Amino acid sequence: MSENNNHNQVLVVDDSRVIRRAAVKILQKEYEVLEAEDGEDAWDELQQNSSISVVFSDLGMPNMDGFELLEKIRNADDPALSKLPVIIITGAEESDGTKEEVLEMGATDFISKPFDSISLKSRAAAHINYRNEVQSLEKRVSVDKLTGLLTEDTFRQQGDQALAYAKRHCTEISLVRFDIDHFAEVFIKHGKDVAEQILSKITSIINEGKRTEDIAARLGVSKFGLILHSSDPQGAEVAISRICQRVSRLKLKMGNDVFNVLLSTGITTLSLEEVDIEFDAFLAHAEKAQKSAAGKGGGKIVRYQIGAQKTASTPQAHVEVNIDELVDKLGKNDEVSSEQLASAMRKIMPLIERSDSQLKLGLSKVIMHIKKRLNP
Repeated sequence: MSENNNHNQVLVVDDSRVIRRAAVKILQKEYEVLEAEDGEDAWDELQQNSSISVVFSDLGMPNMDGFELLEKIRNADDPALSKLPVIIITGAEESDGTKEEVLEMGATDFISKPFDSISLKSRAAAHINYRNEVQSLEKRVSVDKLTGLLTEDTFRQQGDQALAYAKRHCTEISLVRFDIDHFAEVFIKHGKDVAEQILSKITSIINEGKRTEDIAARLGVSKFGLILHSSDPQGAEVAISRICQRVSRLKLKMGNDVFNVLLSTGITTLSLEEVDIEFDAFLAHAEKAQKSAAGKGGGKIVRYQIGAQKTASTPQAHVEVNIDELVDKLGKNDEVSSEQLASAMRKIMPLIERSDSQLKLGLSKVIMHIKKRLNP
């Protein structure tokens, strides 16, 4: 075993002892190789051993198959375990559809059996080195190594702060979720290098299209997030449309194929009805809109719309007022109480909100401030 790789262990999961022993023979000089005959044994080993740096797993196994093992790893509570590289060992019986399914589930890469020593060693070395570099980089600066954008954890931390600031100062804020359409298909057909070229090009366009104060992050294999400070729904949609249009002009030629890159995009903006929303829920709104965009055929932008239901607020002291009579009193300079004025404002708020939305008056910030003062 190489002295430099003592801390890097490889776990090979396959119900075929022949396949496991072949992998051990190829890798044992460079790494400590552990074996598991099914997903259950592998999961037990992963729970107890934090030194495992990469997993090679078959799909068809008894007790717990490779699909279930991959799902458990990606949904693990331990962040390090959830991000562990998982390379799927595929056989001739696995279709492109199956490969696409496991890629969507979070598989890192594939290797076909029977595998040769060069392919197996290069896959192990590449993913172990990449993982070690990413972990080191994330500890220092919390950015994604491939794109240079923020990681998901840092994005959530900064999102919490940005949302709190917007609420405190009654400023607008929008959140965007992008996903590359049919990215898994491209990965399967053209490989990792082409997929990474696409990610790099899209990252450049997002960076060029955002303002300095905006916050961009990579949230998954082909998923991006963007926080737009002081941005109302209309402004956010204009800015994001420019980014999506630039991306749509990317046409990558790969052999005889030309791949047209498209983004499915969801946008949400801090709502007057949801001033108490937390960032996780705010992000969930953008993700819901993004899924709706993808469901429309891809390359679409969908803005999140709040449902009719909303939580009732604490009852305020209201005074019944007749708007016409109140206007007459004001015209005559008669005395009008603060309670009457407040009740009148609450009564006409739906009119003001609809006018702002339909006539594009730019009153969102003012409306938010008024509602906070009227409903402390």
